[in-house]
Amino acid sequence: MKKDQSVLLSGLGFYRMSMQRRKTLTIVVTVSLVLHVIGLVGFGGWIVMRHNTEDVTTFVTPPPVRTYKPRELEHKVKVQKRQRSSSRPSLKPRIVSMKPSDLALPDIKMDPKIVNTTFQPKFKAVSGMGLGAGLGTGYGTSGFGSGISRVNFFGIHAKGERIAILVDVSVSMVEEERGGVEGYMRVKQRIEQVISALSPSTLFAVIAFADAAQTMKDELVVGTQDYKNKAKMFIRPYNIGGSWGLTSGNVTAEYLGIRATGGTTRLDLAITAAMRLSADTILLISDGLPRVRKGISPEQIAQHNATRSQWSKENAGAVGAWDTANAAAQVVQEKVWVPPSPGRPATPAVPARPPSKSPPREGQPIDQGSPAIPAQPAGPPQPGYFTVVTHRVGGAQGARPSPPAPPAESWWTLADFVNHITSMHEKYYVPKGAKLPVIHSIGYQIDDDGGEFLKKLAKQYRGEYRMVRRMK
Repeated sequence: MKKDQSVLLSGLGFYRMSMQRRKTLTIVVTVSLVLHVIGLVGFGGWIVMRHNTEDVTTFVTPPPVRTYKPRELEHKVKVQKRQRSSSRPSLKPRIVSMKPSDLALPDIKMDPKIVNTTFQPKFKAVSGMGLGAGLGTGYGTSGFGSGISRVNFFGIHAKGERIAILVDVSVSMVEEERGGVEGYMRVKQRIEQVISALSPSTLFAVIAFADAAQTMKDELVVGTQDYKNKAKMFIRPYNIGGSWGLTSGNVTAEYLGIRATGGTTRLDLAITAAMRLSADTILLISDGLPRVRKGISPEQIAQHNATRSQWSKENAGAVGAWDTANAAAQVVQEKVWVPPSPGRPATPAVPARPPSKSPPREGQPIDQGSPAIPAQPAGPPQPGYFTVVTHRVGGAQGARPSPPAPPAESWWTLADFVNHITSMHEKYYVPKGAKLPVIHSIGYQIDDDGGEFLKKLAKQYRGEYRMVRRMK
């Protein structure tokens, strides 16, 4: 028996026993899997059959039961009998609608308010034709087509949607070396050509400047034919028929850190007017360097007061000594003989002189003419006489010591113009998200200093500069 067990537990016996157990385990797992599948199929079938055999509850609405009151039913029967016995057509029910005015709508309490806003839509102009926004004072796209105008400004090809044309009307523009009145008339004709070339949907303004500045209107106008004609009539009267220069206008200076107290060729006022209108393109023509007088700043006044106070402390002794010496002077009166004089000679009459039609020189007053002077007869001779003359003897020598003079007013430089334009941009453009305007400059028979100024100004603001000789 022990021998059989040892054989059974040997390598071959152990392998046979392992194979039998593995076979038995496989049979058990297979039978179990088959039973589970059969159970699932049976249970699932029972669920499906039960669902299909369940009754569905439905609701059937019975037809409405019409009931009549005894009186209404009797009346209806009588009407039907009469219709059968009558030759008239039978009555049929019809649907009748009420008028809108018969409807009683509930009152709705409302508090209408007028909303005022400065919002204006911005449209980016594109080439081609299309329906615009329909706003007569929009940003150049109010209507059909593009609001951008392309113009030839004395040889400079410029473009813009909001164009401001700045025209120098100072009397120096009509001086003989610049072609006189005839040459300036040709300049204005070229400007009229620029105005005529504007697109009907472009917004524009014309600004004249000399010792002052004047705008055609206080706002940009649309480039219709009517406004173009008004703009041409606006610039034609300047420097013709005795209307020389411009001494007063409707544009006021704006103090934004740099003060302007007067001057000639007031380009600062013209640029101020254009930037108040938020122009995106400025076309400028002038014949010289702008002479804008710069006021004394508060800092300069404070510095002068401090210097004057310091000077008074250092020179108090000298001033006191001069005042003491001057007070010791004596007043002497002397009797002087005035010899006789011949009578006044006769003068002939002088006829009236009308105002000159020739333009004056820059900085000179306009010749307004003179009235007639009647003839004057000869006057009688004057006899001699004595008179008393007062003299001061002694006293201080020389002039009294005086403190330093206040600072003198200077002139705007290019840097001052740039600072002013920057301040105007921050006030009028930045809130609208707009860029600095492009400035194109024309120097009309201009000198070197003025030409260099306009050239640098145009370059500073992405524009072009061109010098134009006298117009023929």
